[in-house]
Amino acid sequence: MSEIRYVAEWEEQAAIWLALPINKQNWESRQEQIDAFYSKLAETILRFLPVKILDALQIPHNDIWIRDYGPFFVKCDDELNILSYEFNAWGGKFPPWDLDNAVPEKIAGLMEIPFKKEPWILEGGAMEFNGDGLCLTTAPCLFGEKRNPEERKSELLENLHKSFGIKSLKILPKGLDGDHTDGHIDNLARFVAKNHVVMAAGFEQIQKEIEVWLSENYENAKVDVLPLPPQRQLGKETLPASYMNFIFANGGLIVPTYNCEADSLALKYFRSVFLDREVIGLDCTVPIEEGGSLHCLSKNMPALQK
Repeated sequence: MSEIRYVAEWEEQAAIWLALPINKQNWESRQEQIDAFYSKLAETILRFLPVKILDALQIPHNDIWIRDYGPFFVKCDDELNILSYEFNAWGGKFPPWDLDNAVPEKIAGLMEIPFKKEPWILEGGAMEFNGDGLCLTTAPCLFGEKRNPEERKSELLENLHKSFGIKSLKILPKGLDGDHTDGHIDNLARFVAKNHVVMAAGFEQIQKEIEVWLSENYENAKVDVLPLPPQRQLGKETLPASYMNFIFANGGLIVPTYNCEADSLALKYFRSVFLDREVIGLDCTVPIEEGGSLHCLSKNMPALQK
């Protein structure tokens, strides 16, 4: 029987995928600023590993949030496979999404990687893996009228366990307020080691739940807490800024910053955790205006061990 594993993001990566900001409805008034952000992001990633860019001619897309609609790269024995789920723009909030939903299969064809499509609705930012069979997620991103039906919960959970090699799945009740995604885990809590989670402050009950769950699986389990940056208002919307939306790069960690005093505390924390990595802050005040940050707009592709 094949061994299936979703690789932890701190393990060696072959590349990071990005999708360029071509959606005029979202970016036309800020095109110069978002293009400058992407140039800086690509330049920063390239210090550590290659960047793969979605070519709008070869692989057309609707928007930049490739974490959510992009491929799940899963290791099956010693082979890299692509797993894909249905993407409906977070419960049908932001049409169109047809091009985004087709991206994983097109990447699989381009790279000649085995591909499998599942019928369930699932976004990449909704799942946080530790590479050792544990996974964190939030209930509103899995179940609901415009996600997956509650009455088929057991079927979906069985699929997730089998498809990703999950041994223990912790479903939390909610994510950040104001998050268009209905509360993705990658804004709330992230693994920094298989037995170590960092999460946003202000969620004491959820913190206790994670601590108990981790302790059931590991000795010396640990949960750290970081304050959120100030939550800006844009019109009537709260922008879900979070330091949890960092990305790993080989030998590096790129942390979103928001031009506020809390940035220095976040960078100090991550440097204390990752003594062997270069920790770099990157100003994300532009992409957060559309509701996301570094992790949301990137997709890491693991390297196959030689």
